[in-house]
Amino acid sequence: MPSRPAGNSGPVRAGIYCRISLAAMGDTTKVDDQEQICRQLADRLGWHVEDVYQDHARSAWQPNRKRKEWDRMLADIESGRISAIVVYHGDRLLRTHEDLLTLIRLARTRGIQLASPAGTRDLGSYDDQFILEIEASMAKRESANTSRRRKAQYERWRREGRVRPGGRGGRPICFGTDGTTHVPQEAEWAREAAHRILDGESTGSVARDLAGRGWVTPPGAPMSAQTLKKMLLRPRMAGLMPDGESRGAWEPVIDRETWERVCLVLSAKAGEFGYATSARKWLLSGIAVCGAPGCGRPLQISMSQGRGRKEYAAGYACRDGCKKVYRSAVHLDAYVGGQVVAYLNNPLHPEGRAMPVDHAAEWRVLEGEHAATLAKLRDFRSSAGTLDALAARLEGIDARMAELRELAAGNSRARLIERYRGLTRGEWENGLALEVKRALVAACFTVTVLPASGRGPGFRVQDVRVEPLG
Repeated sequence: MPSRPAGNSGPVRAGIYCRISLAAMGDTTKVDDQEQICRQLADRLGWHVEDVYQDHARSAWQPNRKRKEWDRMLADIESGRISAIVVYHGDRLLRTHEDLLTLIRLARTRGIQLASPAGTRDLGSYDDQFILEIEASMAKRESANTSRRRKAQYERWRREGRVRPGGRGGRPICFGTDGTTHVPQEAEWAREAAHRILDGESTGSVARDLAGRGWVTPPGAPMSAQTLKKMLLRPRMAGLMPDGESRGAWEPVIDRETWERVCLVLSAKAGEFGYATSARKWLLSGIAVCGAPGCGRPLQISMSQGRGRKEYAAGYACRDGCKKVYRSAVHLDAYVGGQVVAYLNNPLHPEGRAMPVDHAAEWRVLEGEHAATLAKLRDFRSSAGTLDALAARLEGIDARMAELRELAAGNSRARLIERYRGLTRGEWENGLALEVKRALVAACFTVTVLPASGRGPGFRVQDVRVEPLG
């Protein structure tokens, strides 16, 4: 029987770790089968199985992939709950040197052992560490080879006009089961959604409208803001492969120029201003801010019952700040609405009718440079001078991308104002959805409500600052 791990007394408390994904040599033994084999091995070793950790379909070599059960197992080792690991095969546990170093660090302080059908390893032994490092290098190489072969397969499919359909429900949104044929109604809705988002509407309001008109995803769920955003960001919508550059074997749903603008707007969150991040019911809730000195908190709707009134009335109040500001929602909405209509009919606002320059193409280039620079930093093997240069380059790219996000916000607001220029008061009151009204208010003004300047009833416009943006 193997000796107990150093620093522990009593029976060896083992944890069984199981994971399934495509492994070297094509071994895809099911998790339940792995557990059964590991339990038999633990019995032979005389180890008590304290817990089982199962990561289903979790890659162990991709650095950005989280393994919840792996993390839980490490925490249990750190706490002393388990003192040994039983695994079906080494590559179920280790596929990177970082994982091995983590276990070696724990071995120094906790004295853990590692057992598999191929043999038992002592993580505190330099000879066993050497063997495990070789196995981790072989697993990492095989993972890289698998990734390279898969990319080559997808490229061959593309050249042959084939595509992997994918998608939950048996097909991607907007495409048939062959992955190339458009579903006409869904494609039409996707194009409408793209243009409405460019005009300043939020993904939430657009998704709710389209879901109400009958758009459901292939699995049968109503269209949601999150699903709509993910769909519009996919290169597939522009007829592109996942790299965002190579031409796909299908016709685009949205032309590439429009798609790139949508990606920039969504990345800048220009289609999701604070005024439209949820299904709001009031025009200025979250838009108007408190003007009391030192406050500046967004106003929220509040229902109150004044003296002599049987019904509750709605008002905007500073509920989370100084609590010194309250205004009738009816009067404030009417006043601000009138200001928006006047703004949209004033030829001097906004200054000039020219649309801002579109920076979508530059954004796409910067995204590629950002990813490439990060990859070089991760695989850094050169001099300190080169490292400083890469870090400086990344900082410059981040700064320019931040500038483009601000420009995208201005671009979206300009498109929205241009679309509704000349709006009448009747159209404002009867022809616009609440989400559009809120978008127009936030695109045109900042609204600040000051504490009341006088006593008694009445709405005083001098207590409200409606200041044009830009």
